[in-house]
Amino acid sequence: MDNSLRRLQTDRIDLYQIHRPDPTTSHEETLAALTDLVRAGKILAFGSSTYPAHEIVEAQWVARTRHLGRFVTEQPPYSMLVRGIERDLLPVAEQYDMGVLPWSPLAGGWLSGRYRLGQAAPQTHRSGRMPARYDLSTDENQLKLERADALAVLAEGAGMTLVDMAVAFVINHPAVTSAIIGPRTMEQLESQLGAADVDLTGDVLDAIDEIVPPGSNSSPNDGGYDPPSLTDARRRRR
Repeated sequence: MDNSLRRLQTDRIDLYQIHRPDPTTSHEETLAALTDLVRAGKILAFGSSTYPAHEIVEAQWVARTRHLGRFVTEQPPYSMLVRGIERDLLPVAEQYDMGVLPWSPLAGGWLSGRYRLGQAAPQTHRSGRMPARYDLSTDENQLKLERADALAVLAEGAGMTLVDMAVAFVINHPAVTSAIIGPRTMEQLESQLGAADVDLTGDVLDAIDEIVPPGSNSSPNDGGYDPPSLTDARRRRR
């Protein structure tokens, strides 16, 4: 933390977030360390990122019973193509009055308008680094392409850009505090700022639900976190 403060040239960090659960560390140890940082004045508040709903519930319980500081924010993946958190995480965050700061509202570029049926897929740094999320030879990515194209057609018919509709969709959810956008250029930034003024009608939201069912992820690779109970085969076999 001291090294971070020196690099940032500041004396405190407003919001410090834990990036995914550590299965080898208890919630009590994590929350105690973060609470110490608050008491030392090095951070003002802390939250979690890409935590499953049950981990958030347990962390809130530990904070209450051990009289420790609690996670006040959660930073999950959320977009029109990645809606899994609507099933349980967003209701849990609302229950505990947590701020929600979703990342990747453009679904890693799939909702940028560059992925359309009948067009060559763009070659990006991200697609080269995470091929499982972009390889169009797989059924799940073909489904994402079809859905991205259908959403683009919907946006065009509603008189808006797909980017505006995508970001507006995320911040339209009552549990969401703000969306984290990731522009790399000024042009990309300017193309996303207009979403703050976009009002999605009920008809448009219903049409989005028809293309991507609420509470579902278009691909199992897009959930942001796979627990050891899935990634470690030894946890699933006697």
